[in-house]
Amino acid sequence: MATRLRLAPILPQLRANNMAKINSGMMKRYYISRYLNIISLDDDKTSLLFNGVNGCLDEVPKELGDILSSQEQSLIGRLSPANLDSLAKRGHITALSPDIELERFKEFVAGLYNQQSKQSSTGGIILLASYDCNLACKYCYQQKHRPANSGTIMSLQLVDDVFNKHLPALLPGRFKPCLSLYGGEPFLPSTEAVIRRAIGHAKNQSDMAVVAVTNGTMVDAMPDIFGPGPGKVNKVQISLDGTRHLHDKSRISASGKPTFDKILSNIQLLLRQDTHVDIRLNVDRHKIESLPQLLEELRSKTIVGNKLVTVYAYPLHGSIANVEAEDFISLGDVSRKMRELGIDMECPSSLRTTDMQRLFTLEKGIALTRSAYCMQTFQHYLVVDPFANIYACSEEAGYPEYRVGHINDTGVEFFPLRDVYKTRHLANLPECLACSVALVCGGQCGMNCRAKTGNLFKPYCDDVKSVILAGLKLAYKQRLVKKAHTQNTV
Repeated sequence: MATRLRLAPILPQLRANNMAKINSGMMKRYYISRYLNIISLDDDKTSLLFNGVNGCLDEVPKELGDILSSQEQSLIGRLSPANLDSLAKRGHITALSPDIELERFKEFVAGLYNQQSKQSSTGGIILLASYDCNLACKYCYQQKHRPANSGTIMSLQLVDDVFNKHLPALLPGRFKPCLSLYGGEPFLPSTEAVIRRAIGHAKNQSDMAVVAVTNGTMVDAMPDIFGPGPGKVNKVQISLDGTRHLHDKSRISASGKPTFDKILSNIQLLLRQDTHVDIRLNVDRHKIESLPQLLEELRSKTIVGNKLVTVYAYPLHGSIANVEAEDFISLGDVSRKMRELGIDMECPSSLRTTDMQRLFTLEKGIALTRSAYCMQTFQHYLVVDPFANIYACSEEAGYPEYRVGHINDTGVEFFPLRDVYKTRHLANLPECLACSVALVCGGQCGMNCRAKTGNLFKPYCDDVKSVILAGLKLAYKQRLVKKAHTQNTV
């Protein structure tokens, strides 16, 4: 819960025996918590304290924020007992030594992960009917394995077996699992029979929801499968690479033909079918400049503004295919550039802002719970490909060395890598354990960390921490504006 701490004067008249009392044990010795984050609120008067373990948020005088930022233990000893007590109750300072605090945090996150991994929860099957794709995007993370994997289509028998025999083994304890259609491109003519068989099973599996990731160029080949309700694809994600000119240089068909107009036409088709559409705007240092123009075109076609549409920007990255490009842009740079351009749209920092909103009203329970990053560790979602291979990460699908299992004549066989992935949580990531935003971050994408560092358990942080804190700062400032508006209208 966010508060404005009521504090005594920050530095009372100094008493010569203050530190002597601490050293003699008459006064408790406090340490600045390693999980304290101090955020300037840009008014030169106040700072926001954010505890990365319990989620407490407190606005305090900037003078106190500066003291805590200094990490000078002697300055902490000068604070009044009342102020020390207030800060300690909120977790911003602690009587635990740094080493003991770290060990206690490790015990906490290990317990949190064990509890989360055992809980029955939602999950799903990501059905990868084929690795074939009608586009030839240079940054595609499947490009290294596509020549070897192309041409194989999932058999209808495998689809039937997944739904009729293997769901309990693939998704133990999951209720109301979701079906995700993936590729390659899932809606190619060659995979239509597989797709229709799969969504037919989904309709019979307690009205299983169906979603899809598609490039958007082929959905008009089978428009009847999209829409609300059981037995339909209810939601899709489609990517755009900037305005028409930029997109058609980057996201081109295998034959070299442009795709921008076709994709926009198909988005409009999906909206007429009452299908939810998430539009991901892939940006780099050049494409981000085109976002205002792109958004204007999407508005003119009544795409942006439609209640069924969500639009967000996210940077292109090298990923598992190790694509290197000098115009790739970081998460933080995307967020900063969008602020400079005055673009009011979801981006890496604003997506964090949405995540943080619950902290402002939460009064009990566990505030921060991200003990691991994604599906690779929790394995509530699994990818099944046309070769009956099982993957714990959608971007690793197609790379046989990263299989976590296989479906054969006797059932589902899991491989040792599955259990290795399940250990990739905060308690086993030493560098993450010491980070003040670990429970917001979760240790970052294991696939990307291994691609960048060569070690699954070594984080590749980039500027994630600054993005998280920028998102929190934005959320808090938005809250203050909303609160002031409410008070003025009462």
